[in-house]
Amino acid sequence: MDVPLMTTHHDLPPPVADDELDTLQPCDIAAEQAVLGAMMLSVNATEKAISALSAGDFYRPAHGTIFTACAAAHRDNQAPDAITVKDRLESVGALGQVGGPPYLFRLIEQVPSAANVEHYAAIVRERAVRRRLVAAGQRVVQMARQQGVEAHGIAERAVREIEAVRDFDADEDITTPTIKEFLAVPDEDYDWVVPGLLERGDRMILTGQEGAGKTTLFRQLGVTIAAGIHPFTGAHIAPKRVLIVDCENGPAHTRRKVRPLVVQAGAQGRPVDEANLWLEIRPEGLDLALDRDVSWLMRRVALIQPDVVMVGPLYRMVPRALNTDDDVAPIIAVLNMIRARGACVLVEAHAGHSLGVGGRRDLRPRGSSALLGWPEFGYGIRFSDNAQAKQKRTVDLVPWRGDRDERDWPECLTAGGDWPWTDYVPGLDDVPGGQW
Repeated sequence: MDVPLMTTHHDLPPPVADDELDTLQPCDIAAEQAVLGAMMLSVNATEKAISALSAGDFYRPAHGTIFTACAAAHRDNQAPDAITVKDRLESVGALGQVGGPPYLFRLIEQVPSAANVEHYAAIVRERAVRRRLVAAGQRVVQMARQQGVEAHGIAERAVREIEAVRDFDADEDITTPTIKEFLAVPDEDYDWVVPGLLERGDRMILTGQEGAGKTTLFRQLGVTIAAGIHPFTGAHIAPKRVLIVDCENGPAHTRRKVRPLVVQAGAQGRPVDEANLWLEIRPEGLDLALDRDVSWLMRRVALIQPDVVMVGPLYRMVPRALNTDDDVAPIIAVLNMIRARGACVLVEAHAGHSLGVGGRRDLRPRGSSALLGWPEFGYGIRFSDNAQAKQKRTVDLVPWRGDRDERDWPECLTAGGDWPWTDYVPGLDDVPGGQW
């Protein structure tokens, strides 16, 4: 919906000093400022803010005017930076009303992190809904106090008032497709990162028993994908850009483990291009509930533009237990932000300690049940009890949730061969020994 550039939400002065705020109304001026500053810093943030807010959601009218100018610039395929927004405001005589250029630059300087614009927008929207509910409630109270008005009629008006709050700025046209319209769109081809294994945007959590080799498998996936080698078949594939964020192991340990993998890729005629494999080693862990660490991670994702982001272990991504959905929510939000940039997101996690069917260890990730529903694919590795396991280290790759699409993940892996883990089908010839 196109909104006129000039907005008139409240008859308030320009945003000059915070002590001028009307604290009786639900509002969060800092969140409004953060949204606008993020929009002038990032086109991606602008798109997210426009999808979540309208000018009418801002408490300060000047903020609504700035928002509309940013949205108009974006609609005209212009980056809504401070200069562009200034020119647009100036062209309609609104620049002085919003506080002039100094205020625009102040908004940019004060934004904590443009990557968190969805969080700031949610706060602005929530306060706007509360203000509308307060106003609707006041109108209902006034109607209820009127003499001679039928109570049933007042109740109906009250319902309509609340519905109006719910539907504020909603599009009037229904764009939900019918089944015929929905199926008229041709099926899209898979956008494979690894053919048959990982499609762009896939989310996966890999769990396992301690010492079973899940971190080794994680590194093998990262190096082979970056080198252009299918992790399990060895077939040549298009190399992809991979970012590994290790929140547990130190640089020396990681270097010793990754170097032989990179050497092996070169020995197979598929050397790893420097630009295709990036490693961030954070043995101190992360706290993805903090803006600081979210910004640190998202800056690297924005710079590197990886096709695959591999991060973990999960328990080192926040310094607290992940027992509830609220504990997990900040992590899932960040991982979804990474996915929204077109990357596959692979997370390493520890399995819980409870026993599952058959008395074997349950391989579902430790913590909140929200972790079970988030990924498209959830697999765990545990030691096999087949005949091969008596000869060599062998593990089963067990799904702990149903796959949302068909994939060719192996059912069993054994040590040896060209890589630490090799696809193994019980009943076929044993895998030859190797350097691993």
